[in-house]
Amino acid sequence: MLSVDKAVVVKALKDLSAYLQLNGENAFKVRAYDIAAERIASLTDDLGAMVEQHTLTSLPGIGESIAKKIEELATTGKMSALDEIRAKFPPRILELMTVPDLGPKKARALFEQLGVGSLDELEKACQEQRVRTLKGFGQKTEEKLLANLAVARRAASSGGRRRLGDVLPQAEALLAWIRQAPGVVRASLGGSVRRQRETVADVDILASAPDPQPVFAHFQRYPAIGEVIGAGESKSSVRLKESDLQVDLRVLPDEDFASALHHFTGSKAHHIKLRGLALEKGLTISEWGVHRMKAGDNAAAKAGVAKHESAEAKLPIRDEADLYALLGMQYVPPELREDWGEIEAALAHTLPVDLITASDIVGNVHAHSTWSDGMNSLEEMARAAKALGLTWFTVTEHSQTSGYAGGLSIDKLKQQWDEIDRVNETVKGIRLLKGVESDILEDGSLDYPDSVLEQLDVVIGSIHQRYSQDEEQMTRRMLNAFDNPFLHIWGHPTGRLIGKREPAPMRMEEILDKAAKKGVTIEVNGCPDRMDLSPEHVRKALERGLKLVISTDAHSVSELSAHLPFAIASARKGWARVGDVVNAREVKQFLKAIRRS
Repeated sequence: MLSVDKAVVVKALKDLSAYLQLNGENAFKVRAYDIAAERIASLTDDLGAMVEQHTLTSLPGIGESIAKKIEELATTGKMSALDEIRAKFPPRILELMTVPDLGPKKARALFEQLGVGSLDELEKACQEQRVRTLKGFGQKTEEKLLANLAVARRAASSGGRRRLGDVLPQAEALLAWIRQAPGVVRASLGGSVRRQRETVADVDILASAPDPQPVFAHFQRYPAIGEVIGAGESKSSVRLKESDLQVDLRVLPDEDFASALHHFTGSKAHHIKLRGLALEKGLTISEWGVHRMKAGDNAAAKAGVAKHESAEAKLPIRDEADLYALLGMQYVPPELREDWGEIEAALAHTLPVDLITASDIVGNVHAHSTWSDGMNSLEEMARAAKALGLTWFTVTEHSQTSGYAGGLSIDKLKQQWDEIDRVNETVKGIRLLKGVESDILEDGSLDYPDSVLEQLDVVIGSIHQRYSQDEEQMTRRMLNAFDNPFLHIWGHPTGRLIGKREPAPMRMEEILDKAAKKGVTIEVNGCPDRMDLSPEHVRKALERGLKLVISTDAHSVSELSAHLPFAIASARKGWARVGDVVNAREVKQFLKAIRRS
């Protein structure tokens, strides 16, 4: 059967979309390739089989033309349409579109009029004050581009770190492959992927087996591997073809699996503290296991003598909970191992034991359908949510100010209410709530009148435009917004896009204080681009007694499930419990929780 790397196909479709935008093609044609990329990325069926059977057009949004391009790439390794349009531009021109607020029209103007085709060339043009001479740019735009160049460079040079949302699907696919290897007893992800950091540098996988060599042989047959960059008795390192992602696999005897998994999960700061605690109890902790030291060898261990050389007995560690128990601690979940106070709490046995999980969520908050910029109809979204086991679903399209995202006028919003009533009658077992994601304008007002907002079950207030405001302006904007009694939920609060846009400048603690005073609920947004709030701000919100919603910000059926883990990760890293999350409650309790008194 034909083996096709989904990541290669998705990247090719996204690149073609970007080049079409640079070429000035119409928005509908461009969007078709973006939709196709999203369809392929979320595909659960075997892509190779669909190519061989010529069934790609059965996927919504993929027509005959795009299907042929995918088949060409899958069978020949090339997509001629992409090659042809790429040849019209400098090889690094897509770098320009990583600069915040630099869209395809301006990127094309820079290329055509100044010959700018890379970040370096853009920086030089700005420094030489040539950009300000172009129509539609000016001095302020030039200065802003220079500042945003720094953001783009930080994203590109952040130690090779990538969004968790990009890496996790690749890591999980590899883990599933390794679990099929002959002799594997246990296998798990490690490192910052397992700790669910927002960005990660590479992938660590741990496996146990009697003989590591068959496991390594199976690992190296994984179709997406581009090269083997290291191979030893207990470790093999590879680089994936398309993403250039490094993956390190360690295989060891099962008796060492738990201690090695703990060691290679990290974080370093968490481990350093644990080792100090272990020494006080006459123990050493390392990737080789937990050992009880010989009498008098405590000083030697502190001096750096190898753990296994300064040990009397290796203690059996079946799982990571055993390791923490030896130190008199609660088990610390991987997401919490950052030395953010979790060790002290675990020693005092005050660490939360009921952290939120995906299975606790009973209602979806924040979603978009074809009424605005979503990919699926309202009924399709409702049926998909029901299939996931949810009992209620908020309908929150973009509002009238977000015309670029198909935002609804007041008349269109009211027309949608009729559609919601129809779906509630048609699709039994799930209740749709009438809501909206209303834009928070520059002065903090919402872009619908109160007479409309008061008729809705759920109002999410979000900032989508005018991120150029300074800290004072942005802070005042949010403080004013919370004065509106019909704003129930603050959506994607800081507005960040990981690696693309910095969080909006604002005095977050002052804003959270006002939210607590006014009874506003705070969103933890699971869109992989956002993962907003950050764990740090989740902790600050919870310290003030604020309630959270775990939201998907789903724009398609597939995103209802695909985005949830990222919101859960942010909430768990911020120590959110089940009781802190209002959409872990049935609909009546949810509506009561978000109502402003």
